[in-house]
Amino acid sequence: MNTSRFFLAGILGVSLLGVAAMPQATGNQVALTKQSSIVFAGTVSQLGATSFTGVPKSAQTAVVRVDSVLKKPSAVSLKKGDNVTVELKDPSAFQQGAQATFYTEGWIFGSGVAVKELGHEFKPSSGETPKPVGVDEKAHQQAQEQIGDQELQDRLNSADFVVIGRVTDVHRWNAPKSATTRVSEHDPDWHEAVVEVQSVLKGAQVKGNKVVVRFPGRNDVAWVHSPKFAKNQQGIFCLNKDQASGVPTAMVGGRQVTVYTCLGHGDSLPMSDVQRVRALIKN
Repeated sequence: MNTSRFFLAGILGVSLLGVAAMPQATGNQVALTKQSSIVFAGTVSQLGATSFTGVPKSAQTAVVRVDSVLKKPSAVSLKKGDNVTVELKDPSAFQQGAQATFYTEGWIFGSGVAVKELGHEFKPSSGETPKPVGVDEKAHQQAQEQIGDQELQDRLNSADFVVIGRVTDVHRWNAPKSATTRVSEHDPDWHEAVVEVQSVLKGAQVKGNKVVVRFPGRNDVAWVHSPKFAKNQQGIFCLNKDQASGVPTAMVGGRQVTVYTCLGHGDSLPMSDVQRVRALIKN
């Protein structure tokens, strides 16, 4: 028996385990993070159950206690200690007390949060080398950074305008009777934000230095990624001509102006991202 061969294999195995335990985002993490709208670490507390009324209970549903939130839209209220209903892809893979990182998409939002699993990663068992505290957060931050620039580049490329501005007014928009709007259970409850443009990063100069941005006021699952705006909010806005509300114009200061929307994840950014946005627009 060639003992040196087994010794070498053992060293390689330990080395690979050491690499795997390092806080690096794997390709699978990157892909799942990109697909997911909500990512969290949690502990399964009940199988075949739901966390709030209005969610259909089945053998696939489970109640999971949130241990840490790694990714979510700003409109979704989710924090450590909350109970979430997860529709599992394979419930037989889980047992009560199992700890995992859940990659999910939004499902039902009401008095609680219900999501559908896209994938998961189990926590190491007691016999395995535990990850250092913060590894999950670091790995997902790295995954977010890997997909962030490309996603943002795509948003900037598809936008009609990219501006820096300040919201001067927010009000509910009542569609005129002539509007060609579709009736849906996911009614957006349209609101309008008047944005004072301070700088144009992409597109022609805005006439009058003010634009109307129409946005959904509801936190419905259909609009969970859509930014919500408040008076005096300042930031970067990726704007597209309104093709969603059925009325592409509005009146501002006695004149008719084009209405824009800002509906996608990454369409509204904080002022801290100005340098990053400028650099990506130049590329």
